[in-house]
Amino acid sequence: MKSNIVLSICLFNLLLGFCRPLSATLLSPIENVPLSDKFNALSKNEQSPLMIDNISFSTSDSIAPYFFADEEIGVQYDLLKAALDSKNIAIKEIVHAPNLRAQRLVRTHRIDCMINTPDNVAGLFYTQSLIEYKNSAFYLSKNNLNIEKISDLNTLSVLGFQNSKQYLGNKFKDIANGNPHFSEITNQKSQVVMLFNGYVQVIVLERRIFEYYRYLLASKLDTSVAVTEVSLFEPAQRKIACHDKITAEEIDSAITSLKQSNRYQDILELAEKNYYQPQTKTPSQ
Repeated sequence: MKSNIVLSICLFNLLLGFCRPLSATLLSPIENVPLSDKFNALSKNEQSPLMIDNISFSTSDSIAPYFFADEEIGVQYDLLKAALDSKNIAIKEIVHAPNLRAQRLVRTHRIDCMINTPDNVAGLFYTQSLIEYKNSAFYLSKNNLNIEKISDLNTLSVLGFQNSKQYLGNKFKDIANGNPHFSEITNQKSQVVMLFNGYVQVIVLERRIFEYYRYLLASKLDTSVAVTEVSLFEPAQRKIACHDKITAEEIDSAITSLKQSNRYQDILELAEKNYYQPQTKTPSQ
Protein backbone atom coordinates (compact mmCIF):
# COMPACT_ATOMS: atom_id res chain seq x y z
CA MET A 1 0.00 0.00 0.00
CA LYS A 2 2.82 2.41 0.98
CA SER A 3 4.79 1.68 -2.20
CA ASN A 4 1.71 2.42 -4.32
CA ILE A 5 1.40 5.85 -2.69
CA VAL A 6 5.08 6.69 -3.37
CA LEU A 7 4.74 5.61 -7.00
CA SER A 8 1.62 7.74 -7.41
CA ILE A 9 3.39 10.83 -6.01
CA CYS A 10 6.40 10.35 -8.40
CA LEU A 11 4.10 9.97 -11.39
CA PHE A 12 2.25 13.10 -10.37
CA ASN A 13 5.46 15.13 -10.06
CA LEU A 14 6.70 13.82 -13.38
CA LEU A 15 3.57 15.05 -15.05
CA LEU A 16 4.04 18.49 -13.50
CA GLY A 17 7.63 18.69 -14.76
CA PHE A 18 9.24 18.60 -11.28
CA CYS A 19 10.68 15.16 -11.75
CA ARG A 20 12.93 14.31 -14.77
CA PRO A 21 13.89 10.87 -16.01
CA LEU A 22 17.11 9.57 -14.51
CA SER A 23 18.91 9.65 -17.88
CA ALA A 24 18.26 13.38 -18.14
CA THR A 25 20.09 14.08 -14.87
CA LEU A 26 23.37 12.71 -16.27
CA LEU A 27 25.62 15.51 -17.59
CA SER A 28 26.99 15.18 -21.10
CA PRO A 29 30.78 15.14 -21.38
CA ILE A 30 30.90 18.80 -22.42
CA GLU A 31 28.84 19.77 -19.35
CA ASN A 32 31.39 18.15 -17.07
CA VAL A 33 34.12 20.47 -18.41
CA PRO A 34 34.73 23.88 -16.79
CA LEU A 35 33.53 26.81 -18.87
CA SER A 36 37.05 28.08 -19.70
CA ASP A 37 38.06 24.61 -20.91
CA LYS A 38 34.92 24.36 -23.01
CA PHE A 39 35.86 27.61 -24.77
CA ASN A 40 39.38 26.40 -25.42
CA ALA A 41 38.10 23.12 -26.83
CA LEU A 42 35.63 24.83 -29.13
CA SER A 43 38.15 27.36 -30.38
CA LYS A 44 41.07 24.96 -30.71
CA ASN A 45 41.17 25.30 -34.48
CA GLU A 46 41.26 29.08 -34.15
CA GLN A 47 44.30 29.15 -31.86
CA SER A 48 47.45 30.93 -33.10
CA PRO A 49 50.26 28.58 -34.16
CA LEU A 50 53.06 27.91 -31.71
CA MET A 51 56.08 30.16 -31.97
CA ILE A 52 58.92 28.70 -34.06
CA ASP A 53 62.20 28.89 -32.17
CA ASN A 54 64.42 26.64 -34.32
CA ILE A 55 64.46 25.18 -37.82
CA SER A 56 66.46 22.34 -39.38
CA PHE A 57 67.79 22.54 -42.94
CA SER A 58 69.30 20.32 -45.62
CA THR A 59 71.56 21.47 -48.41
CA SER A 60 74.15 20.22 -50.89
CA ASP A 61 77.30 18.30 -50.04
CA SER A 62 79.71 20.55 -51.93
CA ILE A 63 78.66 24.15 -51.66
CA ALA A 64 81.64 26.16 -50.36
CA PRO A 65 81.96 29.13 -50.03
CA TYR A 66 78.21 29.36 -49.44
CA PHE A 67 78.18 26.71 -46.69
CA PHE A 68 80.93 24.69 -45.04
CA ALA A 69 80.09 21.24 -43.67
CA ASP A 70 82.46 21.58 -40.71
CA GLU A 71 82.09 25.27 -39.84
CA GLU A 72 79.32 27.71 -39.04
CA ILE A 73 80.31 30.19 -41.72
CA GLY A 74 79.77 30.88 -45.39
CA VAL A 75 78.20 33.51 -47.63
CA GLN A 76 74.76 31.93 -47.56
CA TYR A 77 75.07 30.61 -44.02
CA ASP A 78 75.78 34.11 -42.72
CA LEU A 79 72.84 35.52 -44.68
CA LEU A 80 70.50 32.83 -43.37
CA LYS A 81 71.66 33.23 -39.77
CA ALA A 82 71.35 37.01 -39.92
CA ALA A 83 67.81 36.69 -41.28
CA LEU A 84 66.68 34.19 -38.63
CA ASP A 85 68.37 36.17 -35.85
CA SER A 86 66.02 39.03 -36.64
CA LYS A 87 63.13 36.72 -35.69
CA ASN A 88 64.91 35.05 -32.73
CA ILE A 89 64.91 31.73 -34.58
CA ALA A 90 67.90 29.41 -34.24
CA ILE A 91 69.37 27.10 -36.86
CA LYS A 92 68.76 23.70 -35.29
CA GLU A 93 71.02 21.85 -37.74
CA ILE A 94 72.16 21.83 -41.35
CA VAL A 95 72.44 18.41 -42.96
CA HIS A 96 74.73 18.26 -45.99
CA ALA A 97 73.66 15.67 -48.56
CA PRO A 98 73.52 15.17 -52.34
CA ASN A 99 70.82 17.35 -53.90
CA LEU A 100 68.30 14.55 -54.39
CA ARG A 101 68.68 13.22 -50.84
CA ALA A 102 68.56 16.73 -49.37
CA GLN A 103 65.21 17.18 -51.09
CA ARG A 104 63.96 13.78 -49.92
CA LEU A 105 64.78 14.61 -46.27
CA VAL A 106 62.29 17.48 -46.44
CA ARG A 107 59.61 15.63 -48.38
CA THR A 108 59.66 12.89 -45.71
CA HIS A 109 59.53 15.50 -42.91
CA ARG A 110 62.85 14.39 -41.40
CA ILE A 111 64.16 17.92 -41.98
CA ASP A 112 62.09 21.13 -41.97
CA CYS A 113 63.44 22.92 -45.04
CA MET A 114 65.83 22.57 -47.97
CA ILE A 115 68.16 25.37 -49.01
CA ASN A 116 68.46 25.92 -52.79
CA THR A 117 65.46 23.82 -53.71
CA PRO A 118 64.65 23.33 -57.41
CA ASP A 119 61.50 25.12 -58.55
CA ASN A 120 58.06 23.55 -58.39
CA VAL A 121 58.71 20.58 -56.12
CA ALA A 122 55.22 19.27 -55.34
CA GLY A 123 54.09 19.47 -51.73
CA LEU A 124 56.67 22.02 -50.57
CA PHE A 125 56.19 25.67 -49.62
CA TYR A 126 58.72 28.22 -50.92
CA THR A 127 60.30 31.39 -49.61
CA GLN A 128 61.64 34.22 -51.71
CA SER A 129 65.23 33.97 -52.91
CA LEU A 130 67.89 34.46 -50.23
CA ILE A 131 70.68 34.99 -52.79
CA GLU A 132 71.33 34.62 -56.51
CA TYR A 133 73.84 32.15 -57.94
CA LYS A 134 75.68 32.82 -61.17
CA ASN A 135 76.18 29.53 -63.01
CA SER A 136 78.60 29.51 -65.93
CA ALA A 137 80.45 27.20 -68.31
CA PHE A 138 84.23 27.01 -67.78
CA TYR A 139 86.88 25.63 -70.11
CA LEU A 140 90.67 25.85 -70.46
CA SER A 141 91.37 28.80 -72.73
CA LYS A 142 94.11 26.90 -74.61
CA ASN A 143 91.44 24.56 -76.03
CA ASN A 144 89.91 27.45 -78.00
CA LEU A 145 86.36 26.15 -77.67
CA ASN A 146 83.81 28.24 -79.48
CA ILE A 147 81.04 28.50 -76.88
CA GLU A 148 78.60 31.36 -77.22
CA LYS A 149 75.27 29.76 -76.48
CA ILE A 150 73.88 26.71 -74.68
CA SER A 151 73.49 24.71 -77.88
CA ASP A 152 77.26 24.92 -78.41
CA LEU A 153 77.63 22.38 -75.58
CA ASN A 154 75.85 19.77 -77.65
CA THR A 155 78.98 17.95 -78.93
CA LEU A 156 81.40 18.65 -76.05
CA SER A 157 82.18 16.59 -72.97
CA VAL A 158 80.38 18.47 -70.23
CA LEU A 159 80.36 17.80 -66.49
CA GLY A 160 77.61 19.46 -64.48
CA PHE A 161 76.78 19.48 -60.81
CA GLN A 162 74.21 16.98 -59.58
CA ASN A 163 70.68 17.74 -60.72
CA SER A 164 71.94 20.64 -62.84
CA LYS A 165 69.40 19.73 -65.53
CA GLN A 166 66.64 20.62 -63.06
CA TYR A 167 68.22 23.94 -62.06
CA LEU A 168 69.42 25.49 -65.32
CA GLY A 169 66.31 25.64 -67.47
CA ASN A 170 64.65 23.58 -70.16
CA LYS A 171 67.04 24.53 -72.95
CA PHE A 172 70.03 23.24 -71.01
CA LYS A 173 68.05 20.17 -69.98
CA ASP A 174 67.27 19.32 -73.60
CA ILE A 175 70.90 19.74 -74.68
CA ALA A 176 72.15 17.67 -71.73
CA ASN A 177 69.67 14.87 -72.44
CA GLY A 178 70.75 14.74 -76.06
CA ASN A 179 74.48 14.84 -75.41
CA PRO A 180 76.00 11.39 -74.75
CA HIS A 181 79.09 13.11 -73.33
CA PHE A 182 77.16 14.95 -70.61
CA SER A 183 77.27 13.74 -67.02
CA GLU A 184 76.65 15.05 -63.50
CA ILE A 185 78.63 14.66 -60.29
CA THR A 186 77.83 15.38 -56.65
CA ASN A 187 81.27 16.72 -55.67
CA GLN A 188 81.99 20.11 -57.17
CA LYS A 189 85.61 20.02 -56.10
CA SER A 190 85.98 17.01 -58.39
CA GLN A 191 84.51 19.04 -61.25
CA VAL A 192 87.35 21.55 -60.94
CA VAL A 193 89.98 18.79 -60.64
CA MET A 194 88.69 17.09 -63.79
CA LEU A 195 88.74 20.34 -65.75
CA PHE A 196 92.36 21.20 -64.90
CA ASN A 197 93.45 17.61 -65.46
CA GLY A 198 91.86 17.63 -68.91
CA TYR A 199 89.38 14.82 -68.28
CA VAL A 200 86.45 16.96 -69.51
CA GLN A 201 86.26 19.90 -71.86
CA VAL A 202 83.67 21.94 -69.99
CA ILE A 203 82.37 22.13 -66.45
CA VAL A 204 79.16 23.90 -65.47
CA LEU A 205 78.95 25.29 -61.96
CA GLU A 206 78.52 28.44 -59.94
CA ARG A 207 81.14 31.19 -60.27
CA ARG A 208 82.04 31.61 -56.58
CA ILE A 209 82.18 27.84 -56.09
CA PHE A 210 84.58 27.51 -59.04
CA GLU A 211 86.85 30.24 -57.68
CA TYR A 212 86.82 28.73 -54.21
CA TYR A 213 88.06 25.34 -55.38
CA ARG A 214 90.52 26.94 -57.79
CA TYR A 215 92.12 28.65 -54.78
CA LEU A 216 91.90 25.52 -52.66
CA LEU A 217 93.57 23.25 -55.25
CA ALA A 218 96.40 25.63 -56.12
CA SER A 219 98.93 23.67 -54.02
CA LYS A 220 98.04 20.37 -55.74
CA LEU A 221 97.30 21.39 -59.33
CA ASP A 222 98.41 24.09 -61.71
CA THR A 223 95.24 26.13 -61.47
CA SER A 224 97.01 29.25 -62.74
CA VAL A 225 96.41 28.31 -66.38
CA ALA A 226 93.97 30.56 -68.18
CA VAL A 227 90.32 29.62 -67.93
CA THR A 228 87.49 31.04 -70.01
CA GLU A 229 84.15 31.62 -68.34
CA VAL A 230 81.03 31.83 -70.50
CA SER A 231 77.88 33.23 -68.91
CA LEU A 232 75.24 31.06 -70.53
CA PHE A 233 72.65 31.20 -67.76
CA GLU A 234 70.56 33.88 -66.10
CA PRO A 235 71.27 34.56 -62.41
CA ALA A 236 69.53 31.79 -60.49
CA GLN A 237 67.37 32.61 -57.52
CA ARG A 238 68.10 30.38 -54.57
CA LYS A 239 64.95 29.76 -52.56
CA ILE A 240 64.26 27.74 -49.44
CA ALA A 241 61.39 25.23 -49.45
CA CYS A 242 59.73 23.68 -46.39
CA HIS A 243 57.20 20.93 -45.83
CA ASP A 244 55.25 23.30 -43.56
CA LYS A 245 53.63 26.51 -44.82
CA ILE A 246 53.95 28.44 -41.56
CA THR A 247 57.68 27.71 -41.33
CA ALA A 248 58.20 28.90 -44.91
CA GLU A 249 56.26 32.09 -44.16
CA GLU A 250 58.40 32.79 -41.07
CA ILE A 251 61.62 32.37 -43.04
CA ASP A 252 60.28 34.50 -45.89
CA SER A 253 59.46 37.30 -43.45
CA ALA A 254 62.94 37.02 -41.94
CA ILE A 255 64.55 37.31 -45.40
CA THR A 256 62.49 40.42 -46.11
CA SER A 257 63.71 42.00 -42.87
CA LEU A 258 67.32 41.16 -43.71
CA LYS A 259 67.14 42.60 -47.22
CA GLN A 260 65.86 45.86 -45.75
CA SER A 261 68.93 46.14 -43.51
CA ASN A 262 72.56 47.05 -44.19
CA ARG A 263 73.70 43.62 -43.00
CA TYR A 264 72.56 41.96 -46.23
CA GLN A 265 74.80 44.06 -48.44
CA ASP A 266 77.68 43.90 -45.94
CA ILE A 267 77.83 40.09 -46.24
CA LEU A 268 77.70 40.18 -50.04
CA GLU A 269 80.53 42.73 -50.07
CA LEU A 270 82.64 40.42 -47.89
CA ALA A 271 82.16 37.69 -50.51
CA GLU A 272 83.32 40.03 -53.29
CA LYS A 273 86.45 40.81 -51.26
CA ASN A 274 87.28 37.06 -51.08
CA TYR A 275 86.60 36.92 -47.34
CA TYR A 276 85.28 33.37 -47.72
CA GLN A 277 88.13 32.05 -49.86
CA PRO A 278 90.48 29.48 -48.21
CA GLN A 279 93.43 31.77 -47.59
CA THR A 280 91.37 34.53 -45.95
CA LYS A 281 88.50 32.58 -44.34
CA THR A 282 88.27 33.11 -40.57
CA PRO A 283 85.61 32.20 -38.01
CA SER A 284 82.62 34.54 -38.09
CA GLN A 285 82.29 36.99 -35.24
